Amino acid sequence: MVVLGLVSMVDQIDMAILRGVLPILEDEWQLSNFQLGLLGFSFVFVNTIATVPAGWVADHYRRNRIIGWTLVSWSGLIVLSATAVNYWNLVIARGLMGIGQSVDDPASTSLLGDYYPGRMRSRVFSAQQIAFFVGGGIGLALGGFVGERLGWRWAFALVGIPGSLVALLVFRLREPARGESDLRELGVDVTQSAATAPAEPRVDDASLRDFVGRAWGELVSELRMIFGIRTMRYILIGVSALLFTVSGIGFWLAIYHERFSGMSVTESTAFTAAVLGIGGGLGTILGGILADRSARRGPGGRIALVVWSAIGCAVLFMISFAVAQVPLRLALQFVGVLSAAGAAPALRAAMMDVIPAESRGVGASAFALAAAVFGTALAPPLVGLIADLTGSLVTAFYVVFPPVIVGLLLLLRARTTIVEDAAAIVTSMAQRAQLHDGSAALAD
Repeated sequence: MVVLGLVSMVDQIDMAILRGVLPILEDEWQLSNFQLGLLGFSFVFVNTIATVPAGWVADHYRRNRIIGWTLVSWSGLIVLSATAVNYWNLVIARGLMGIGQSVDDPASTSLLGDYYPGRMRSRVFSAQQIAFFVGGGIGLALGGFVGERLGWRWAFALVGIPGSLVALLVFRLREPARGESDLRELGVDVTQSAATAPAEPRVDDASLRDFVGRAWGELVSELRMIFGIRTMRYILIGVSALLFTVSGIGFWLAIYHERFSGMSVTESTAFTAAVLGIGGGLGTILGGILADRSARRGPGGRIALVVWSAIGCAVLFMISFAVAQVPLRLALQFVGVLSAAGAAPALRAAMMDVIPAESRGVGASAFALAAAVFGTALAPPLVGLIADLTGSLVTAFYVVFPPVIVGLLLLLRARTTIVEDAAAIVTSMAQRAQLHDGSAALAD
């Protein structure tokens, strides 16, 4: 859990470093709000394209090796951002960086689902989410601090080192059986049972074209199965709405404080990092504990907690933008982040409850795909475009909030479907384990 948390932290530091240098890039290259938002979009656009096949890879190959080699290559790619000579060079470089997180996330999510049982997954995913917030805060603050003193190129260059160090730890992780934690809860001895993941496919068994065709067919089949789960459809709507809010605000918050709170670049990035990092970290811990307690009263408890905490976050931020006193504004935003921080881990835990163990990599990719397309990809440029059209960043914030609240309210419908969907997965795993064990005993 700690090692995979460090993976998430490295990913987020590298991603958030851009937000810390946005004011510097704006002044140096005379960029519009939309162009600034497009820098964030390019990262997520490539991430979105790569995330679904990355989920299939996570379901068929050793996940510790996938993550480890990705981190090594990620650290080298960061240099492309540092050496960009113009705006479009930087857009392309940030786009290439999006490949790394698309590979890490489904593999890490699948591993955590196999390491830990359902009764504690909200807390486990909270630990991972803490790393997101802490990494985002470090990247944001480091980008503003280093960028203002040494230049934005040095800010990018300095964050490429930690990834290679974390990769050494990842390579040492044990690769668990697919569904190991769930099988143990069912009383199945996973050291004896054959109910594990299929063998890794080999490219040399057939032509590369046949291999790709077979892999694509399996991927499409798994995606159809995942989107056919009612609870999963509601979860995807909910995470899209949640991440739209988080990304739409988080990407622009440092610039907002520089423009409207009378702060310098270093001050605005430092305060924003504190709000997102500390508030997000504390909220994630509290949210994970409350989500697991809510799940004991029924699987729908996690869903209700996610919805009302995320709506509370949106309302608090809307109030903060109307408050003239900067300390009160920061306090409201801190509580808002605290409120919503535990929502994403709870949604991931709910997702693990309704997806078969052998498809959790693709399930995590579907989760990331919805979050990317409607959240981290769409929100930054859309908010920037509305700000350009209306002449006000605050107006853009107010325009995008109502649809988000509607999406979160739709998520409430998952409370009525998650019990049946989760029970179906447990029954299927038990039957499959008995079938495999019976076949093995007959063979002996």
